[in-house]
Amino acid sequence: MVKRRLNKLPDELIVTILSKLPTTFKESVATRLISKRHEVPWNLAQDVTLEDNDDDESLTSFVCGSLLSEDAPVLERLHLKLTRNHSASAIDFLVQTAVNRNVRKLRFHLFGRTLELPNSLRTCTTLKSLILRDVSIEVVPIGLRLPSLRSLHLFSVKFSGGKSVPSLLRICRHLEYLVINQTIYDVDGDTGEFAPLWFCLPSLKSLHLCSVIFSGNNSITRLLRSCPVLDSLAINQTKCDYEMFEVVLPSIKTLHLLSVDFSGDESVTKILESCKALEDLVITRTSYDNVWLFNITVPTLKGLSINNVKVKRADAPGFVINAPALERLNVKDTVSDFLMFGYLPEVTTANIEVSCDQSENFVGSLAFMQHLSLCSPTSKTPYTSGTVFFFLEHLELCTCSARWAKLLVSILNDAPRLQSIKLKLKCSAGFKRPMELWTEPTVVPECLLKHLEILEWREYEGTEQEMKLAAYILANATCLKMATFSTRSGDICTELNKLSRVSEICQLVFE
Repeated sequence: MVKRRLNKLPDELIVTILSKLPTTFKESVATRLISKRHEVPWNLAQDVTLEDNDDDESLTSFVCGSLLSEDAPVLERLHLKLTRNHSASAIDFLVQTAVNRNVRKLRFHLFGRTLELPNSLRTCTTLKSLILRDVSIEVVPIGLRLPSLRSLHLFSVKFSGGKSVPSLLRICRHLEYLVINQTIYDVDGDTGEFAPLWFCLPSLKSLHLCSVIFSGNNSITRLLRSCPVLDSLAINQTKCDYEMFEVVLPSIKTLHLLSVDFSGDESVTKILESCKALEDLVITRTSYDNVWLFNITVPTLKGLSINNVKVKRADAPGFVINAPALERLNVKDTVSDFLMFGYLPEVTTANIEVSCDQSENFVGSLAFMQHLSLCSPTSKTPYTSGTVFFFLEHLELCTCSARWAKLLVSILNDAPRLQSIKLKLKCSAGFKRPMELWTEPTVVPECLLKHLEILEWREYEGTEQEMKLAAYILANATCLKMATFSTRSGDICTELNKLSRVSEICQLVFE
């Protein structure tokens, strides 16, 4: 059927159409239509934000443009940002206009006002994403279904009138991505652990819970039971009880525990045990998480990231990590007093910044690394004697510790394939402790004789001990191609230029 533009229709028919419009828009739309009957139709956008400002220009432009156009493009996104009260029929009319243009993303921001989910969504087969922000929902129309919806975001949504989050989820059976933020999650009826599920989300792959208050027994357990193929779970600033994971989650591969209020050490253990296929874990600690020791024992884990930089706690020593399949490791912990790694044969890249002064507990476990970035107070014995960093090729070492040079010399002796060294003040403390005396190796390390090609030294100050170390490396690194020093002093650059270089191809660079 060939579409005809509304401004070409007979006047009698236009009057009939206008009579069907919600009262909110009759006068403004009618005026707009009359002014446009002999003009080129409004150029339709594919991403539209409508705000109810004083002249309602954006609202009427959108409605009129959609009605007047004979070839309106697909509407990618409609954002209704309404600060005033509007009738359900008025909002439904706007949504119907978007549905007629095959809208794919729909967003409501009502600043706390009530939203009745539009009935016009019943006929929408193109809607993929729905975002509700700061709205109140009292009614979920009986029979309403959103079969094409794949992504749902609930930000500060308040349910009343006996409705709750499950009331909405049950009409979105094909969801793949769900975010619940600053919203109360409640369930009605039988809430026992093995009570029949009120709804099922058989396609949900990603779930993000942020500042969610769970009301009712086993409400979070029942939510997780309804997601049989869940792949990614993020819990942020939400209380997690020991009982919350009394359900096995065999499909979860990615888990984020961000500023979570646990009930104790055992709740962490229970969560990790329930994720039988976990591959990536991210942990951010807070001063109120109620955990004394994080015991991360996950045989399938491949990536681990820890962030613990909040206010120091006297009752939380730190982390024990046992993950033999781990490949990627990032730890930033300026709070804990304890860190211990188990056997980590698969880790090739690690970035570690810690404040605990027990380097002998974990540095030796990093022997399989190819890329190592390390910031740690160094013990008198940096790591267990006999440790060999056979695969280490790239080393970045923070210069904040008083014994950092001793740690460097130890690694030089035990890393025969080391190719590049970067020395810089990288920790969050932002200051150096006075560098202690260090002793030259009795035998030149193999890496200096055969492999080291790059030396980069940031915040170089030219102290006696620093100059001695620089001179040693330049005098013994036979394959060195480039040595870069970052310094503000021209005199220091002059002194470095005077140092002997065994490598004939070595270039000195000053920044």
